[in-house]
Formats: sequence, structure tokens, C-alpha cells
Amino acid sequence: MMKPVLIAVTFGLISALGSPSVLAEACDISETKCVRNNGKCNIKFRNHTGKTGGSDGGTVLDQTSSAQMIKITARKAKNRRAGNEITIHSVANKTMNVDKKAARKFKRIRISAPEDTQVQRIVMSCEDVISVLNGNGVCTVFHGQTDRGWGEWKFFLGYQCDGGKVSAPR
Repeated sequence: MMKPVLIAVTFGLISALGSPSVLAEACDISETKCVRNNGKCNIKFRNHTGKTGGSDGGTVLDQTSSAQMIKITARKAKNRRAGNEITIHSVANKTMNVDKKAARKFKRIRISAPEDTQVQRIVMSCEDVISVLNGNGVCTVFHGQTDRGWGEWKFFLGYQCDGGKVSAPR
């Protein structure tokens, strides 16, 4: 006869493995406009960190100019890379093939400024990725600042995407 603790652990594992939060570790893009139309699912990222204008609001950041290289990386559930990262220099554009990242079971996209440790990175959620893919697939990354009641200004990366009307941080 099984001991009560072993029974509880067994049922707990079965419940956890069968729960949607464990099974839904990857970003599912299968219902996006690009997949339904048999097209490529890409996001074009524009590095506008060196520009002082261009964002139309929607975030808590005051856009400022701080030209820098950014890195964009799709990340898996345990924060491991899902494929190669994209490096984009200031005022340049590059495209991420999200189909390839989906095949590697990505969960989110991280945007960072590795050469400036004072600038906080930003993470694009799966929901935002899906909205962008259902839109026109273009996102602008910018530099901004906010004090958010901290008593000092802090610097962040932010993004605004034409497709899906997505912006962050909110």
C-alpha cells in the first residue's frame, strides 16, 4: 500500500505536469495572421536609441537620446537563449525570424543594451509578440528615462510597435 505522502506527491506531479502553465512554456504563434496566411513571421526591429523623438507615448518613459548598440534575444522558459541573438547598431534595422524562434520554443524576447550597464533591459511578452505578428511586424526600440517616484532618474529601453499598437514599459 502506498504511503499518503507518496500518493500526494504523485498526484501533485501529475497535476503539475498536466497544468497549462507547465505545458504552455513556449509562445504559441500558430494562430497569428502570418501563419494563417502561410507567410513568414518576422519582426523588424528599428534601433532609435540615438533619437530624441519619434515615440508617440504609450509608455512611462520620457524618450531621450543615448545612441547605443542593442541586442535582441528570444528566450526560453528557463531564460536560456532560443537561437542566435541579433545585434543592431544605432539608427539601423534588423529582422528577427520568429518562425525559427518558435521552433526552438521561445517564451519571450529580451532587448538589452550590453555596452551600457546603467540602461535597464526590457522584455517583450508572448502576448506582445503575437500582437505585433498580427499587425505589421515593425517595432521601434528607444532609450528613455523615468523617476517613477524613486527620487532619481533611471534609464530604460522601451519599444513601440506599429503592428498591434504595442508599447512598453507601461
